Amino acid sequence: MNFSVVLLVGAVMGALNGVGIFFEPREPYKFEILLAATLKGILISLLTGFSLGPGSSWLRGAGFGTVYGFVFGLVIFLAKGAFKSKDAPYVVPTSIVTGLITGVLLVYFAF
Repeated sequence: MNFSVVLLVGAVMGALNGVGIFFEPREPYKFEILLAATLKGILISLLTGFSLGPGSSWLRGAGFGTVYGFVFGLVIFLAKGAFKSKDAPYVVPTSIVTGLITGVLLVYFAF
């Protein structure tokens, strides 16, 4: 596994996941949320990378990425108050999609 590729893919996917916060004019902590999303992406990428092996298929990568993305998204969803928060329900689906894409990218570029 190419560790630097795993970190880069995670950072880019996490930043893409968090950059949408800049479209919310009332959010005072834009950069902090972007940093947290980037770190979340890196952690999802590391977990997925350590779960895969050199001969893994893209389906396996997509599966692990989806599971880890869902779990991290669920943690954030629950920490923000679940359905009481107006924007928390959008965290889980975007985390699932970015985790899926991260897993596929890792299979093709990190191994």
